Amino acid sequence: MGTLITAPMTHHDPARPFESHLTQELCDSVLASLRRRDQRHKGQLYVRGLLTTQGRKTMRNLATSTREPTAAQSLHHFISVSTWDWSEVRTSLARRMESALAPHAWVVQPMVTPKSGVHSVGVQRRFIRRLGQAVTSQHSHGLWLAGQTTAAPVNWQLSVGDDRPRDPSPGVRGGAPEPSDGTRPGPGDDTAISVVLEAASWGLTPRPVVIDARDVPPGPLIAAFTAADLPFLLRVSGNTPLLAPDLSGGQRRVLTAPAEHLATLARSQQRPVDWVDPAMPQVLRTGLAAVLPVLWPGTTGPRRPRPHGVSAVAPRRSGGAELLLMGEWQPNRRRVAELWLTNMTRAGRGTLLRLSKLTRRAETDFTRVCLDVGAQDFEGRSYHGWHRHMTMVSLAHAVRVLQREDHDHAGLERSG
Repeated sequence: MGTLITAPMTHHDPARPFESHLTQELCDSVLASLRRRDQRHKGQLYVRGLLTTQGRKTMRNLATSTREPTAAQSLHHFISVSTWDWSEVRTSLARRMESALAPHAWVVQPMVTPKSGVHSVGVQRRFIRRLGQAVTSQHSHGLWLAGQTTAAPVNWQLSVGDDRPRDPSPGVRGGAPEPSDGTRPGPGDDTAISVVLEAASWGLTPRPVVIDARDVPPGPLIAAFTAADLPFLLRVSGNTPLLAPDLSGGQRRVLTAPAEHLATLARSQQRPVDWVDPAMPQVLRTGLAAVLPVLWPGTTGPRRPRPHGVSAVAPRRSGGAELLLMGEWQPNRRRVAELWLTNMTRAGRGTLLRLSKLTRRAETDFTRVCLDVGAQDFEGRSYHGWHRHMTMVSLAHAVRVLQREDHDHAGLERSG
């Protein structure tokens, strides 16, 4: 799922001045939930360090951006030892960014952080599909508020397996609820589900949850988001089994077949859809999209073999969820390029295709902004410390993208 980043990349623009007034105003608003004045002060110091320090955002490097002789020790205590509740800070940040960005979707993006040792929390040897090999790494998911021009992370979950803290310390939430179909989420499902459900409890306006789910079974995601009454759009692999009407025979049967095969049955319904590439806003691209009503497999009758590995089943819908399968083709290509499942059954192909491209928006801002403000630079070993660091990273990211928005708006006003 998403983009694997194997090394920090720096995209800071030294020509742009550091706008301390925006940092001060945003930090004052978001950090107001911290009850102690010294915590609010340390939070502002940490964010300023993330925004101004060149290179890796180690505690020592962050301390050099301040004029306080004990900054390294106090910042370390603020992140790794203090007891402030990161979920309250993230709630404030999410509400502020929802108002500022008016996002179209909640995009869930994975982050794989390679590690040389195994002592940091959540570090495991994992197989990474995009690399085709196992990598010692931390694996997490971020929830991004994404629009066509900007995306910002507001919540994070770290996959820690059996090492998740079990004490009721501030900021620690329980795991995701078990899906109603009785299946238990795997490590990747668990963090993707819980990062969404926690944000949904903050009183935000529900948005479509957009996830590249090719590396995890979609069943637990579908069950959890359906139970939470959340709209979703999941990218799935071609071999995902689905149920659909037999479009080829005109008979009242339901086929069970891989998603890629079913997409070929809908090729005649392709229509062109234009979309703007977030990585290159000046480029207008075109995809060919088609949609097909499908069911998520539930309890069905006996199967009878059909040609090409397709099976016919009695059209019993008990336990099945009514969804749409969207396929996207590139011009002059016969094989489907992307496959997406959604419960937004009344949405048009244009709406769905443009929503799917918001994963590219989050990937672009992750590479150009979030890495530069320290998303993969945490050196501590604790679960609590990682979450507090990522909360401050999210706040620094918000400052940077709002600076960009202000800069772009000022440029449009001058040109007008």
